[in-house]
Amino acid sequence: MESTRDLTDPAQNEAVLEFGSALLADPGAAVPEAVAAEARAVAASRRRLAAAGPVHLTVVWAMYGETGRMSTRARHPHGEDFVRVKVAQLDWLTAGLPEVTWSILAVDDGCPDRPSSAEMMAGIAAAEGYPTSGHRSVSVLRLADVLADGPSISPAFDALTSTDQSRKGGSILAGLVAAGPTGVVCYTDADLSANLAMLGSLVAPLRADDGVVAALGQRYGMDGAVLVKADGPAVEPHSTGDKPDKLIVLFRHFVRAMLVPDLAHVADTQAGFKAFDAAALHPVLGRTTSFNETFDVELLILLAQAHGPAALAVEPIVFTEDFAATNFPSVDPGPRHLAMVTQVVDLYDRLVAPVSPATGEAAQLLALLRELDLDGYVRLIEQLRVEDDGDPTLFDRRWSVDHLRGIVTSPAARHQAAPGY
Repeated sequence: MESTRDLTDPAQNEAVLEFGSALLADPGAAVPEAVAAEARAVAASRRRLAAAGPVHLTVVWAMYGETGRMSTRARHPHGEDFVRVKVAQLDWLTAGLPEVTWSILAVDDGCPDRPSSAEMMAGIAAAEGYPTSGHRSVSVLRLADVLADGPSISPAFDALTSTDQSRKGGSILAGLVAAGPTGVVCYTDADLSANLAMLGSLVAPLRADDGVVAALGQRYGMDGAVLVKADGPAVEPHSTGDKPDKLIVLFRHFVRAMLVPDLAHVADTQAGFKAFDAAALHPVLGRTTSFNETFDVELLILLAQAHGPAALAVEPIVFTEDFAATNFPSVDPGPRHLAMVTQVVDLYDRLVAPVSPATGEAAQLLALLRELDLDGYVRLIEQLRVEDDGDPTLFDRRWSVDHLRGIVTSPAARHQAAPGY
Protein backbone atom coordinates (compact mmCIF):
# COMPACT_ATOMS: atom_id res chain seq x y z
CA MET A 1 0.00 0.00 0.00
CA GLU A 2 1.22 3.51 -0.77
CA SER A 3 2.68 5.53 2.11
CA THR A 4 0.58 8.61 1.28
CA ARG A 5 -3.20 8.91 1.50
CA ASP A 6 -5.01 8.89 -1.85
CA LEU A 7 -8.73 9.64 -1.69
CA THR A 8 -9.23 8.29 -5.22
CA ASP A 9 -7.85 4.86 -4.29
CA PRO A 10 -10.74 2.47 -3.50
CA ALA A 11 -8.36 0.00 -1.86
CA GLN A 12 -7.20 2.66 0.60
CA ASN A 13 -10.75 3.82 1.32
CA GLU A 14 -11.74 0.24 2.13
CA ALA A 15 -8.54 -0.30 4.13
CA VAL A 16 -9.40 2.55 6.53
CA LEU A 17 -12.51 0.68 7.64
CA GLU A 18 -10.84 -2.73 7.52
CA PHE A 19 -8.05 -1.62 9.84
CA GLY A 20 -10.51 0.37 11.93
CA SER A 21 -12.23 -2.96 12.61
CA ALA A 22 -8.88 -4.55 13.40
CA LEU A 23 -8.14 -1.81 15.95
CA LEU A 24 -11.52 -2.32 17.58
CA ALA A 25 -10.62 -5.98 18.12
CA ASP A 26 -6.99 -5.32 19.03
CA PRO A 27 -5.85 -1.74 19.77
CA GLY A 28 -2.27 -2.84 19.19
CA ALA A 29 -2.90 -4.15 15.65
CA ALA A 30 -0.41 -3.10 12.99
CA VAL A 31 -1.86 -0.58 10.52
CA PRO A 32 -0.30 0.68 7.24
CA GLU A 33 1.06 4.21 7.53
CA ALA A 34 -1.12 5.65 4.76
CA VAL A 35 -4.34 4.92 6.64
CA ALA A 36 -3.15 4.66 10.24
CA ALA A 37 -4.36 8.04 11.56
CA GLU A 38 -7.75 7.70 9.88
CA ALA A 39 -8.21 4.09 11.00
CA ARG A 40 -7.48 5.05 14.62
CA ALA A 41 -9.95 7.93 14.36
CA VAL A 42 -12.80 5.80 13.02
CA ALA A 43 -12.16 3.08 15.61
CA ALA A 44 -12.39 5.66 18.43
CA SER A 45 -15.52 7.11 16.82
CA ARG A 46 -17.22 3.71 16.66
CA ARG A 47 -16.49 3.07 20.35
CA ARG A 48 -17.95 6.46 21.31
CA LEU A 49 -21.05 6.02 19.16
CA ALA A 50 -21.75 2.60 20.64
CA ALA A 51 -21.94 4.24 24.08
CA ALA A 52 -24.03 7.23 22.95
CA GLY A 53 -27.45 5.57 22.79
CA PRO A 54 -30.20 5.73 20.15
CA VAL A 55 -30.01 8.49 17.57
CA HIS A 56 -30.81 9.27 13.94
CA LEU A 57 -28.03 10.97 11.95
CA THR A 58 -28.77 13.12 8.93
CA VAL A 59 -25.74 14.00 6.82
CA VAL A 60 -25.92 17.04 4.53
CA TRP A 61 -23.49 18.27 1.93
CA ALA A 62 -23.56 20.76 -0.96
CA MET A 63 -22.55 19.95 -4.53
CA TYR A 64 -21.30 22.17 -7.33
CA GLY A 65 -19.25 20.70 -10.17
CA GLU A 66 -18.84 17.43 -8.31
CA THR A 67 -19.51 14.97 -11.13
CA GLY A 68 -15.80 14.24 -11.53
CA ARG A 69 -15.20 13.36 -7.91
CA MET A 70 -18.51 11.45 -7.81
CA SER A 71 -17.14 9.18 -10.56
CA THR A 72 -14.77 6.31 -9.96
CA ARG A 73 -11.07 6.79 -10.63
CA ALA A 74 -11.42 4.46 -13.61
CA ARG A 75 -13.75 7.03 -15.22
CA HIS A 76 -12.18 10.29 -14.04
CA PRO A 77 -8.66 11.16 -12.80
CA HIS A 78 -10.08 12.82 -9.66
CA GLY A 79 -12.81 10.25 -9.13
CA GLU A 80 -13.43 9.35 -5.48
CA ASP A 81 -16.77 7.53 -5.96
CA PHE A 82 -17.78 9.54 -2.92
CA VAL A 83 -21.47 8.61 -2.79
CA ARG A 84 -20.84 4.88 -2.49
CA VAL A 85 -17.85 5.40 -0.20
CA LYS A 86 -19.79 7.67 2.18
CA VAL A 87 -22.58 5.10 2.36
CA ALA A 88 -20.01 2.42 3.18
CA GLN A 89 -18.52 4.62 5.91
CA LEU A 90 -21.90 5.16 7.56
CA ASP A 91 -22.79 1.48 7.23
CA TRP A 92 -19.52 0.52 8.93
CA LEU A 93 -20.02 3.07 11.71
CA THR A 94 -23.54 1.91 12.55
CA ALA A 95 -23.30 -1.85 11.87
CA GLY A 96 -24.64 -3.84 14.82
CA LEU A 97 -26.15 -0.72 16.43
CA PRO A 98 -29.85 -1.12 15.64
CA GLU A 99 -30.80 2.02 17.59
CA VAL A 100 -28.57 4.19 15.38
CA THR A 101 -29.98 5.07 11.96
CA TRP A 102 -28.82 7.46 9.26
CA SER A 103 -29.84 9.27 6.09
CA ILE A 104 -28.02 11.38 3.50
CA LEU A 105 -29.31 14.58 1.92
CA ALA A 106 -27.15 16.26 -0.73
CA VAL A 107 -28.05 19.70 -2.08
CA ASP A 108 -27.18 20.78 -5.62
CA ASP A 109 -26.00 24.43 -5.64
CA GLY A 110 -26.96 24.95 -9.27
CA CYS A 111 -24.26 22.68 -10.70
CA PRO A 112 -23.51 23.54 -14.36
CA ASP A 113 -22.27 20.04 -15.27
CA ARG A 114 -24.31 17.98 -17.71
CA PRO A 115 -25.56 15.75 -16.29
CA SER A 116 -25.63 17.86 -13.13
CA SER A 117 -24.33 16.69 -9.77
CA ALA A 118 -27.94 16.17 -8.66
CA GLU A 119 -28.79 14.05 -11.71
CA MET A 120 -25.67 11.96 -11.40
CA MET A 121 -26.11 11.33 -7.68
CA ALA A 122 -29.79 10.44 -8.10
CA GLY A 123 -28.75 7.95 -10.78
CA ILE A 124 -26.17 6.34 -8.50
CA ALA A 125 -28.68 6.08 -5.65
CA ALA A 126 -31.24 4.45 -7.94
CA ALA A 127 -28.67 2.05 -9.40
CA GLU A 128 -27.53 0.99 -5.93
CA GLY A 129 -31.09 0.60 -4.67
CA TYR A 130 -30.67 2.99 -1.76
CA PRO A 131 -33.99 3.80 -0.06
CA THR A 132 -35.52 7.23 -0.66
CA SER A 133 -36.71 7.64 2.93
CA GLY A 134 -35.97 6.27 6.36
CA HIS A 135 -32.82 4.45 7.46
CA ARG A 136 -30.00 4.38 4.86
CA SER A 137 -31.90 6.74 2.58
CA VAL A 138 -29.94 8.77 0.04
CA SER A 139 -31.71 11.74 -1.52
CA VAL A 140 -30.91 14.87 -3.49
CA LEU A 141 -32.39 18.35 -3.16
CA ARG A 142 -31.94 21.11 -5.74
CA LEU A 143 -31.38 24.56 -4.31
CA ALA A 144 -33.10 26.09 -7.34
CA ASP A 145 -36.27 24.15 -6.46
CA VAL A 146 -36.18 25.41 -2.88
CA LEU A 147 -35.73 29.01 -4.05
CA ALA A 148 -38.67 28.62 -6.44
CA ASP A 149 -41.10 26.58 -4.36
CA GLY A 150 -40.06 26.95 -0.72
CA PRO A 151 -40.30 26.22 2.07
CA SER A 152 -39.72 29.62 3.64
CA ILE A 153 -36.41 29.46 5.53
CA SER A 154 -35.40 32.97 6.61
CA PRO A 155 -36.16 36.48 5.33
CA ALA A 156 -32.68 36.74 3.80
CA PHE A 157 -32.89 33.30 2.22
CA ASP A 158 -36.38 33.91 0.89
CA ALA A 159 -35.14 37.07 -0.85
CA LEU A 160 -32.66 35.07 -2.97
CA THR A 161 -33.67 34.79 -6.60
CA SER A 162 -30.95 32.51 -7.99
CA THR A 163 -28.42 29.93 -6.88
CA ASP A 164 -25.63 32.32 -7.91
CA GLN A 165 -26.60 34.53 -4.97
CA SER A 166 -26.17 31.71 -2.50
CA ARG A 167 -24.09 28.73 -3.54
CA LYS A 168 -22.70 26.64 -0.68
CA GLY A 169 -24.05 28.58 2.31
CA GLY A 170 -27.61 28.60 1.05
CA SER A 171 -27.44 24.95 0.05
CA ILE A 172 -26.22 23.84 3.46
CA LEU A 173 -28.93 25.95 5.10
CA ALA A 174 -31.62 24.41 2.87
CA GLY A 175 -30.34 20.93 3.72
CA LEU A 176 -30.29 21.61 7.46
CA VAL A 177 -33.89 22.85 7.32
CA ALA A 178 -35.01 19.87 5.24
CA ALA A 179 -33.36 17.51 7.75
CA GLY A 180 -35.93 18.58 10.34
CA PRO A 181 -35.75 19.30 14.07
CA THR A 182 -35.05 15.82 15.45
CA GLY A 183 -31.94 13.74 15.96
CA VAL A 184 -28.43 14.89 15.02
CA VAL A 185 -27.74 16.71 11.77
CA CYS A 186 -24.25 16.99 10.34
CA TYR A 187 -22.83 18.84 7.39
CA THR A 188 -19.66 17.93 5.60
CA ASP A 189 -17.92 18.43 2.26
CA ALA A 190 -18.84 16.45 -0.82
CA ASP A 191 -15.36 14.95 -1.12
CA LEU A 192 -13.81 12.32 1.15
CA SER A 193 -11.56 14.66 3.14
CA ALA A 194 -13.41 13.88 6.37
CA ASN A 195 -14.39 10.24 6.83
CA LEU A 196 -18.05 9.96 7.89
CA ALA A 197 -17.12 7.02 10.10
CA MET A 198 -15.67 9.66 12.47
CA LEU A 199 -19.17 11.00 13.15
CA GLY A 200 -19.43 9.04 16.38
CA SER A 201 -16.88 11.42 17.91
CA LEU A 202 -19.19 14.34 17.13
CA VAL A 203 -22.36 12.57 18.24
CA ALA A 204 -20.92 11.57 21.63
CA PRO A 205 -20.68 15.08 23.17
CA LEU A 206 -24.15 15.93 21.85
CA ARG A 207 -25.64 12.91 23.63
CA ALA A 208 -23.76 13.37 26.90
CA ASP A 209 -26.52 15.57 28.36
CA ASP A 210 -24.18 18.36 29.46
CA GLY A 211 -25.64 21.21 27.42
CA VAL A 212 -23.60 20.74 24.24
CA VAL A 213 -25.61 21.58 21.11
CA ALA A 214 -22.83 21.62 18.49
CA ALA A 215 -19.73 19.48 18.01
CA LEU A 216 -17.20 21.03 15.68
CA GLY A 217 -14.52 18.97 13.96
CA GLN A 218 -11.11 20.62 14.10
CA ARG A 219 -8.47 19.94 11.45
CA TYR A 220 -5.80 21.84 13.37
CA GLY A 221 -5.28 24.05 16.40
CA MET A 222 -5.74 21.39 19.11
CA ASP A 223 -4.22 18.19 20.43
CA GLY A 224 -5.31 15.11 18.53
CA ALA A 225 -6.18 16.90 15.30
CA VAL A 226 -4.41 15.48 12.24
CA LEU A 227 -4.08 17.29 8.92
CA VAL A 228 -3.03 14.85 6.19
CA LYS A 229 -1.06 16.73 3.56
CA ALA A 230 0.49 15.55 0.31
CA ASP A 231 3.63 14.48 2.20
CA GLY A 232 1.82 12.75 5.04
CA PRO A 233 0.02 13.48 8.32
CA ALA A 234 0.87 16.51 10.44
CA VAL A 235 -0.11 17.59 13.94
CA GLU A 236 0.42 20.89 15.71
CA PRO A 237 2.62 22.85 15.75
CA HIS A 238 3.31 21.66 12.20
CA SER A 239 -0.27 21.52 10.88
CA THR A 240 -0.57 25.29 11.09
CA GLY A 241 3.05 26.23 11.74
CA ASP A 242 4.26 24.86 8.41
CA LYS A 243 1.45 26.32 6.31
CA PRO A 244 2.59 28.96 3.81
CA ASP A 245 -0.53 30.98 4.67
CA LYS A 246 -0.03 30.62 8.42
CA LEU A 247 -0.17 34.35 9.20
CA ILE A 248 -3.32 34.78 7.10
CA VAL A 249 -4.99 32.05 9.17
CA LEU A 250 -3.70 33.30 12.53
CA PHE A 251 -4.58 36.94 11.89
CA ARG A 252 -8.12 35.97 10.88
CA HIS A 253 -8.49 33.95 14.08
CA PHE A 254 -7.12 36.88 16.11
CA VAL A 255 -9.78 39.15 14.60
CA ARG A 256 -12.51 36.61 15.27
CA ALA A 257 -11.41 35.99 18.87
CA MET A 258 -11.25 39.71 19.63
CA LEU A 259 -14.56 40.70 18.04
CA VAL A 260 -16.51 37.50 18.73
CA PRO A 261 -15.13 36.20 22.06
CA ASP A 262 -17.79 33.47 22.20
CA LEU A 263 -15.84 31.73 19.42
CA ALA A 264 -12.32 32.30 20.75
CA HIS A 265 -12.00 28.59 21.63
CA VAL A 266 -12.85 27.48 18.07
CA ALA A 267 -9.63 27.63 16.06
CA ASP A 268 -11.06 26.02 12.93
CA THR A 269 -14.51 27.59 12.48
CA GLN A 270 -14.88 26.60 8.84
CA ALA A 271 -13.98 22.93 8.77
CA GLY A 272 -16.56 21.00 6.79
CA PHE A 273 -17.35 18.51 9.54
CA LYS A 274 -19.87 19.72 12.12
CA ALA A 275 -22.76 18.09 13.97
CA PHE A 276 -25.68 19.70 15.77
CA ASP A 277 -28.52 18.78 18.04
CA ALA A 278 -31.28 19.35 15.49
CA ALA A 279 -33.80 20.58 18.08
CA ALA A 280 -31.39 23.31 19.22
CA LEU A 281 -30.28 24.18 15.70
CA HIS A 282 -33.68 24.49 14.08
CA PRO A 283 -34.85 27.69 15.84
CA VAL A 284 -31.76 29.68 14.81
CA LEU A 285 -31.86 28.72 11.12
CA GLY A 286 -34.62 31.23 10.47
CA ARG A 287 -32.31 34.04 11.61
CA THR A 288 -29.44 33.31 9.24
CA THR A 289 -28.47 35.90 6.65
CA SER A 290 -24.97 34.87 5.48
CA PHE A 291 -24.36 32.61 2.50
CA ASN A 292 -20.70 33.46 1.82
CA GLU A 293 -17.48 31.91 3.18
CA THR A 294 -18.40 32.80 6.77
CA PHE A 295 -21.90 31.32 6.88
CA ASP A 296 -20.49 28.80 9.39
CA VAL A 297 -19.38 31.59 11.69
CA GLU A 298 -22.82 33.22 11.74
CA LEU A 299 -24.42 29.90 12.63
CA LEU A 300 -21.99 29.38 15.51
CA ILE A 301 -22.53 32.92 16.83
CA LEU A 302 -26.28 32.41 16.88
CA LEU A 303 -25.95 29.09 18.71
CA ALA A 304 -23.47 30.51 21.23
CA GLN A 305 -25.75 33.44 21.96
CA ALA A 306 -28.72 31.12 22.47
CA HIS A 307 -26.96 28.43 24.53
CA GLY A 308 -23.63 29.87 25.70
CA PRO A 309 -20.11 29.38 24.29
CA ALA A 310 -19.62 26.16 26.29
CA ALA A 311 -22.43 24.61 24.22
CA LEU A 312 -20.02 24.55 21.26
CA ALA A 313 -17.70 21.58 21.74
CA VAL A 314 -14.55 21.14 19.65
CA GLU A 315 -13.42 17.67 18.62
CA PRO A 316 -10.15 16.75 16.87
CA ILE A 317 -10.53 14.98 13.54
CA VAL A 318 -8.32 13.54 10.83
CA PHE A 319 -8.73 15.62 7.69
CA THR A 320 -7.09 14.81 4.36
CA GLU A 321 -6.42 17.81 2.15
CA ASP A 322 -7.90 17.23 -1.30
CA PHE A 323 -6.22 19.57 -3.75
CA ALA A 324 -6.94 17.63 -6.91
CA ALA A 325 -10.23 19.17 -7.94
CA THR A 326 -10.61 22.15 -5.62
CA ASN A 327 -9.80 25.81 -6.16
CA PHE A 328 -8.10 27.20 -3.06
CA PRO A 329 -7.31 30.88 -2.49
CA SER A 330 -3.70 31.89 -3.06
CA VAL A 331 -1.37 31.58 -0.09
CA ASP A 332 -0.41 35.21 -0.69
CA PRO A 333 -2.59 37.86 0.97
CA GLY A 334 -5.18 39.19 -1.44
CA PRO A 335 -8.78 40.28 -1.90
CA ARG A 336 -10.41 36.99 -0.89
CA HIS A 337 -8.50 36.89 2.38
CA LEU A 338 -9.34 40.50 3.21
CA ALA A 339 -12.98 39.76 2.34
CA MET A 340 -13.08 37.02 4.99
CA VAL A 341 -11.82 39.50 7.60
CA THR A 342 -14.38 42.06 6.45
CA GLN A 343 -17.12 39.45 6.73
CA VAL A 344 -16.21 38.89 10.39
CA VAL A 345 -16.56 42.63 10.98
CA ASP A 346 -19.96 42.54 9.29
CA LEU A 347 -21.05 39.66 11.55
CA TYR A 348 -19.86 41.61 14.58
CA ASP A 349 -21.88 44.64 13.48
CA ARG A 350 -25.07 42.64 12.99
CA LEU A 351 -24.93 40.09 15.79
CA VAL A 352 -22.41 41.01 18.48
CA ALA A 353 -22.45 44.82 18.69
CA PRO A 354 -26.15 45.06 19.60
CA VAL A 355 -25.69 42.83 22.67
CA SER A 356 -22.00 43.13 23.62
CA PRO A 357 -20.21 46.03 21.90
CA ALA A 358 -16.44 45.90 21.73
CA THR A 359 -14.45 47.87 24.30
CA GLY A 360 -10.78 48.56 24.94
CA GLU A 361 -8.32 46.84 22.64
CA ALA A 362 -11.12 45.13 20.71
CA ALA A 363 -12.72 48.48 19.94
CA GLN A 364 -9.37 49.82 18.75
CA LEU A 365 -8.92 46.78 16.51
CA LEU A 366 -12.40 47.33 15.10
CA ALA A 367 -11.53 50.92 14.21
CA LEU A 368 -8.36 49.77 12.43
CA LEU A 369 -10.22 47.10 10.46
CA ARG A 370 -12.84 49.58 9.30
CA GLU A 371 -10.05 51.62 7.68
CA LEU A 372 -8.07 48.67 6.31
CA ASP A 373 -7.85 48.56 2.52
CA LEU A 374 -6.21 45.91 0.37
CA ASP A 375 -2.82 47.62 0.24
CA GLY A 376 -2.79 47.95 4.01
CA TYR A 377 -3.86 44.34 4.51
CA VAL A 378 -1.11 43.04 2.25
CA ARG A 379 1.49 45.19 4.05
CA LEU A 380 0.23 43.90 7.38
CA ILE A 381 0.44 40.19 6.54
CA GLU A 382 3.80 40.54 4.81
CA GLN A 383 5.30 42.33 7.81
CA LEU A 384 3.83 39.85 10.30
CA ARG A 385 5.52 37.13 8.26
CA VAL A 386 8.84 38.96 8.56
CA GLU A 387 8.37 39.25 12.34
CA ASP A 388 7.32 35.62 12.71
CA ASP A 389 10.84 34.23 12.95
CA GLY A 390 10.66 31.23 15.28
CA ASP A 391 7.53 32.33 17.16
CA PRO A 392 6.07 29.08 18.61
CA THR A 393 2.62 30.46 19.43
CA LEU A 394 -0.23 29.74 17.10
CA PHE A 395 -3.91 30.40 17.83
CA ASP A 396 -3.10 32.01 21.19
CA ARG A 397 -1.13 34.72 19.44
CA ARG A 398 -2.25 38.30 20.01
CA TRP A 399 -0.83 41.54 18.62
CA SER A 400 -1.24 45.03 20.03
CA VAL A 401 -3.38 47.28 17.89
CA ASP A 402 -0.79 50.03 18.11
CA HIS A 403 1.75 47.68 16.56
CA LEU A 404 -0.62 46.63 13.79
CA ARG A 405 -1.54 50.22 13.03
CA GLY A 406 2.12 51.12 12.85
CA ILE A 407 2.68 48.43 10.23
CA VAL A 408 -0.28 49.53 8.13
CA THR A 409 0.72 53.20 8.13
CA SER A 410 4.52 52.81 8.02
CA PRO A 411 6.18 54.08 4.82
CA ALA A 412 8.90 51.45 5.31
CA ALA A 413 6.36 48.64 5.46
CA ARG A 414 4.61 50.12 2.44
CA HIS A 415 7.90 50.02 0.53
CA GLN A 416 8.66 46.41 1.58
CA ALA A 417 5.24 44.96 0.77
CA ALA A 418 5.21 42.56 -2.14
CA PRO A 419 3.25 44.03 -5.08
CA GLY A 420 2.15 40.74 -6.65
CA TYR A 421 -1.32 40.27 -5.19
